Order: sequence, then structure tokens, then C-alpha cells
Amino acid sequence: MPHTSEILLRVKTPTAQFVILGPIVQALEGVVATGGSQSAYPVHEATIEPVDGTQLYDDVPYQMQITAASPTLITRGGRVMNVQWVSHSSTWVATVDLQFRQVGWVELCVGSHGVRVRVLSRKLDFDSDYRTMVDDLENQIRGLTARLISHVVYPMGLSDEAQDLWSYWLALMEKLWADLSHDLLHAWETLPPYLMRQEYVMELGRLKQHRPRDIRNLIRGKSRALVNLRRWESLTPERIYLLQLVSDVQTRLQRIQSSTSEVTTHVRLKAIVEQSRQLSRRLLAEAGLERAMGLPKIPHSPLAQSHPALGRVVRWHRLLQRGLFPNGESYFVGPKNVSLLYEYWCYLTIVRLVADESGGTLVVKPMASVNPRDIALGAGRGAAAQIDLRDGRSIHILYQGLFRGLPTVAQQPDHVVQIKGLGALTVFDAKYRFELDETVQRSYGQGIPIPPVDTINNMHQYHDAIVVTHPPYRRLVDRAIVLFPLPRHYSRDWREHRFYKSIEAVGVGALPLVPGGSEEYLREEIRRYLWRGGM
Repeated sequence: MPHTSEILLRVKTPTAQFVILGPIVQALEGVVATGGSQSAYPVHEATIEPVDGTQLYDDVPYQMQITAASPTLITRGGRVMNVQWVSHSSTWVATVDLQFRQVGWVELCVGSHGVRVRVLSRKLDFDSDYRTMVDDLENQIRGLTARLISHVVYPMGLSDEAQDLWSYWLALMEKLWADLSHDLLHAWETLPPYLMRQEYVMELGRLKQHRPRDIRNLIRGKSRALVNLRRWESLTPERIYLLQLVSDVQTRLQRIQSSTSEVTTHVRLKAIVEQSRQLSRRLLAEAGLERAMGLPKIPHSPLAQSHPALGRVVRWHRLLQRGLFPNGESYFVGPKNVSLLYEYWCYLTIVRLVADESGGTLVVKPMASVNPRDIALGAGRGAAAQIDLRDGRSIHILYQGLFRGLPTVAQQPDHVVQIKGLGALTVFDAKYRFELDETVQRSYGQGIPIPPVDTINNMHQYHDAIVVTHPPYRRLVDRAIVLFPLPRHYSRDWREHRFYKSIEAVGVGALPLVPGGSEEYLREEIRRYLWRGGM
């Protein structure tokens, strides 16, 4: 890259010193990320000399130059780096290339001493993007799951055109909670107690009736005996499961309630939360407990498999586990994974927009993690979302599909979504990145931040290389488009940009899609695709 390298940070330790060099990068406009202004802290016995006005960013090439009295282990985030040491007189010198792929804090140490530096995204409001995407991603998974269940598993007669994803989820939860609470209460009242056998050591003098062996023990001078007692226990494992299930549903609903900004629907959700709280208090009081500890695990006892009401409760529980209660924070663990989160968010946004614009029925939702607390999309054709159209055709939306059997080499576009089922494919590649090369930015930017030019070149590759696997090797990809988080105030000017016009000209280009911003460009492209497919 034609940047001039500057010294960004100097670090001195008892046995070595090193500097971090790299370009002075201009951050994009936005709200400065939270977390304080200090960008570096010493580790153990190190002193640092930061250069005013400099900051480290992800996806930027940096260099670490080290001088030490002897070859020493160099670690990055606790992992040893492969370093070639060179001797110069009485000192040793090494150079390490650095390029950070995640935002957040990272430790760079020579031996046990070094520095903890903060890496930011060029888009300074990435923290707010992260929060927006997590909330929106959870809402989309909840809504798409509810939409699937409402059509396939749990018909409710909802109109696709009249219901957004939030309304779908809320309507389904109202009906599901009514049935779940009814069956759960029925199971609680009809589950039989079980006979518990316990062994106690008792004084022989306290026994109401002495057995022959008790008399023999008394003669031998033993004053205690092992006694088996039996009693009926009502707090069975199945009832504990019911208590845990009610408590877990209440906790998850409260979490959603605290994160939603809806007003009218918030009242409906509040009613479900209050009903779950009242039911939990009632059952805990009857069981003589203050709270239910632990997560609900579906029982597999003979009683659980034969009890009708408990069987229905398990069915409702399994529906809840299909994605109605996703938790993005537990999976992404902070903004360092903002790039992966952006890929997931773009994918589910495309699924939602295709379902909305086509008026079709979602019959297979995007495959999420089997852990209902996680959001982790599966890859490949087996994890595709499927939308059935009224004319009998289907649209399949894939995540990271692999194309085999091509004339040259297999193609698996990184984090690419493909829409297929209406003829040619449209490929989207989500990149939470921007072009850093100043010369390239001046040549192609037109005063607007652009995605990395190499991602545009990758779109050309997929556009040309993905073909039918037999002669005459007809191209399959109609359009290949990069999605990137262009700051909102640039959005209105994007229609005049060369990467927008190139989509119509050669089928390759880029479209802005920013969390919390307009979906206008992507929605228009999906409409065009559906129109070309005869819809």
C-alpha cells in the first residue's frame, strides 16, 4: 500500500524495546466508540510512549520492530508468533507483520512484558452498529421462526401481508403461551407422586417396633440401627422440570421486554410476562420453594413419555427451542465479532425481504444453532432457507454454498448468500470493511467510502467462474454484489457512484446496507430479481 509508515507506538521493557509502525489512517465519520480515550496500557514492567493523534485499526497492515539482548518469545494474545531473529553486534533484531482482523483489545508481548493496545474499526460507530444488529438479528430469527411455525407446525391463520416479523412472533407467543400454561398446569396437578425410599441411622430406643435383628444388636451393645423409611414425594423430577421451564420462559420474555422499543405490542408482551410470573409464583408456593434453579432439561422417564399433558408441554418446549428465544450476546461476545455479525445480519435481512416481496410462504428457516441460547447459522445447501411461491416454484437462499464440479476449481465465496429458484443466481457478499489504499480510494471513491476493491474483483470471479457443470458451461450468476455499511449521509449519493452503475452494466458492483439505516437499495435489487423471474 502506498502509505508512509509512521511510528505509532514505542514500548520499552527491561530486556527489549519495540515500535509499531504503520500508516496514519483517516477514520470514517461517526460517533466515537465507547470505552475511554486511552488506547494502550503497559503489561508488567513495560513503559509505553504513544504518539499523539494515532490509533490502530482493523484490516490495516502494521509492522512491529523489536530489538532485544537475546532472542525472546514474542506473543500476540498469548499465542507465540513465528519470528526470525537476526544478530547485529551485541543485539538481536526481529520484524513482525501485524494485521488485526478483529476490533477490541490485544496484547503484544516480548517475553512477559509488553503492551495492551486497542484496535478500532474505521467506522467509528461500530459499537452502535453492533448493538443494532444483535437486536435486529434476534428479532429476525424470532420472527422468521414464528412465521415458519405459524404455517407449518402451528397454523394460526395469519396473513403474510398484514404481519411484520415482530407481530408474527408476538401473535405466536400469545397462542403458544396460552396452550403451554394450560397444559403445564394440567400436568402439574395430575402428575402422580413417587414412593421415595431413604435410609436413616436411628437410636434403637426410639423405634416403635423392634425387629429380631434390633434385639440382637441391643444384646451386643449396639445402640443404633440402619432403618429404611418410605414416603410419598410430590416434588418429582418431572415437576422440577415444569418449575424450571416456567422460570426460564419468564426470564427470556423479560429479556426481550427490556430490549424492545415497541409501544403497542409492548403491552401485549407485558401481559404474557405477568402471566408467567404469576404461574411461577403459584407453583413455587405449592412446592414450598423460593426459586427454581437450573435450566429445564426435557425428561425422558417412562412417566414423561406416557403422561399426555406432560407430553404436550414437551412439544411446546421443543417449539420454543426452534429459535423463538435466540440470544445474540451469548454467541458473539462483544463487538470484536462485528464482521461475522454483519454477515449473519445481511443474510437474514435478505431472507426477510425476499419473503416480504415475493409474498411466499417460508417453509424452511435458516438453520440456527441447536443451542437455543446461540445464534450460529449453518453453512451450505442443507442450511438453506426456502420460500414457496403461490405458483408452485420455490426460492432457496443459501449461506456459504459450495459450487463443485466446475471446469477449473471449486468456488466457495466467503460468506456469500445466493438467491436461486427463479433462473440465474444473484450473489451477495457482506463485508464490514472499507478500502484503505489512498490511491485506489482517490481513483474509484468519488469522494465516498467504498468497499475494498479486491472484494469487487472477487465478485467478477464468482460471476464468471460459477457455471453449469457440463458443456456448454453456461454462466449461472446474473449479478454479484458486495454489501457494505456505507455511513448514512453518503447513501443518497450512491446512485451516482460507478459501483452502483456497474451492477446494471456488467452485473457486478456494491450496494450500501447499514444497520439501522435504509434497506432501499437492497429491496430494489430483490424486486428486480423477482420481476425478472416472472413475478
